[in-house]
Amino acid sequence: MSTRVYLSQNTCPITPSEDTPVCIRIQLSRATVKDLHRRLQHAYQCDDVRLVRRTTVLIDLLVHHVPVAVLGERWGLSPACLYGWQQALLLRGMDSLVSRHGGGRRPKLTPGQKQRLVELIEAGPQVVGLETACWNSVCIRVLIWREFGVLYNRHYVCTLLHNLGFSFQKARCNYPGRLRGPMQSAFTAFLRKG
Repeated sequence: MSTRVYLSQNTCPITPSEDTPVCIRIQLSRATVKDLHRRLQHAYQCDDVRLVRRTTVLIDLLVHHVPVAVLGERWGLSPACLYGWQQALLLRGMDSLVSRHGGGRRPKLTPGQKQRLVELIEAGPQVVGLETACWNSVCIRVLIWREFGVLYNRHYVCTLLHNLGFSFQKARCNYPGRLRGPMQSAFTAFLRKG
């Protein structure tokens, strides 16, 4: 990536705190501008919102020469962030546009363990040695602890199951008020015997 840099004294106002007026305007080569537009189109196709925002801001900043204050207001970004993106592009080139994981806690279960958990859940609770015929978050928490040695909060187990593609289902409650016909008479006869 080639960049041309030139100085312009007419475009920079001098403030009282500065001793010398220095204003640098960065102009990118046509190849670099085309590559930025190509990356922007690719980011749109991949639905990568972060990369679309970053590339659009860099095009506005370095190609259209939109002031940092305007871009910061428009995108809700600090000047330090904008100058950091500009510096990264100038120093590392297009490699600076690759999205990297921003950090965060590592998952407790590996993808392979999650797949094994899905298989165990689909097999059923009695297959894995539980006495009940229905799963609940506490049973799955025990299963995860026993199989993988990882202890989750029972409330997070519901979120984990949702992330794995399972949905919450509530059993239908049948009580005498809902029973109809022969089932109701059999149930009332059972209650009278007791």
